[in-house]
Amino acid sequence: MHELAAGVYYEDSFISGNVACITTGQGAVLIDSPMVPRDAWSWLKRIASFTNQGIALLINTDYRLERVLGNCFFPTTGTIAHQAAWSQMQRYDDNFLQRYVSRQRQILSGVASDLAKARIVLPELTLTSDLTLHKGNRLIRLLHAGGHTPASILVHLPQERILFTGDVVVTNQHPALDQANTEQWLGALEAIRRMEDVDVIVPGHGETCLPVDTQVLTAYITAICDRVYEHYEAGLTRRETVDKVTMDDFFPIPSERRSAVERTIRGSVERVYDEFKKAPQKRRG
Repeated sequence: MHELAAGVYYEDSFISGNVACITTGQGAVLIDSPMVPRDAWSWLKRIASFTNQGIALLINTDYRLERVLGNCFFPTTGTIAHQAAWSQMQRYDDNFLQRYVSRQRQILSGVASDLAKARIVLPELTLTSDLTLHKGNRLIRLLHAGGHTPASILVHLPQERILFTGDVVVTNQHPALDQANTEQWLGALEAIRRMEDVDVIVPGHGETCLPVDTQVLTAYITAICDRVYEHYEAGLTRRETVDKVTMDDFFPIPSERRSAVERTIRGSVERVYDEFKKAPQKRRG
């Protein structure tokens, strides 16, 4: 666990990605929830070690299951997400969850049985644009960014100069573009770099970084668009393009995670190809 400012913490040791806690004097505000029950219990114990005021709010930065599946383990008076997250999450029925758990059994050994205990908790409060929260002694801004998913939001503490980005920013690893709007994502990254009241970014996965460090992610998204477009323009099918486009030159792929990362890259290539197919006039790069 890391303390970024007085009463502002984040944890980067959980399987599903980074989560955060902001103490406010009127209860803790959490950003995303650990997906796996044992991680959720661990996080709850740590939260209890630095506040005795309970959990006031839980903010989900998007609707992907690694961000929201753990919501059910956290007692709170309210869960906040974008309206698009609510719309997507209400489709997560038992069959969907069973398929997801089955996939995780292949990827993360020893986790599937724990995941079977989780259930979907829909957001109680939704936003469609930016929202400012005044909670205790904290000013918290929720900024709709989109890009990574239609529901992606940023959580900004302007007084502490900290920005929590969810998976709009990841560091030193391949981002997942399988549900992305790449043009919107590039715009969101540019907007982050223009923010004058941000000294540190807490990404959805990876280590903290500076706003300027997001240039690497911009370069990655631009490069995958360029590479996909080259094959799309040459008349290759989506399947053929997936076989030809690699992104190994950006980030190393650990041997134990190669299968999962390659699956992520394939999903990203498919999404970008479909973007060009739907709007071929939108040449990026």
